[in-house]
Amino acid sequence: PFRRVCCKVLQSSVTESFVAIVILLNFVLICMETDGQAEYPGKYSTAAPAWASILMDVCYVFFVVELGLRIFVEQRLLQDRWSIMDISIVVLGFFEYLLKWFGTGLSGLGIVRVVRLGRLIRLVRVLR
Repeated sequence: PFRRVCCKVLQSSVTESFVAIVILLNFVLICMETDGQAEYPGKYSTAAPAWASILMDVCYVFFVVELGLRIFVEQRLLQDRWSIMDISIVVLGFFEYLLKWFGTGLSGLGIVRVVRLGRLIRLVRVLR
């Protein structure tokens, strides 16, 4: 019963639209962060305003919760390439947070930012 409700919620057009909005918001925030890093190189903590950093964290938590619900509902997630991509992005996001929490600068990890932008590819899946 609970799994069925979660399935209906995840597959609803409202949820898919909301996911698309969060992905676009996250894209804008990543652009702001990247712009800040380009303007102030070497100062990751001041690369984006505090509110933007908080919103990026909220977006990440949203992606983690959404992925967790999809794993709970679908249970065969590793057979779908879209899901594998989503899992990869969330796991790499976790490693990015670990690096940030341990004070390691991300200036040499441009690939992490590119992978984060991979969430935009999810729009294709959401909008199809």
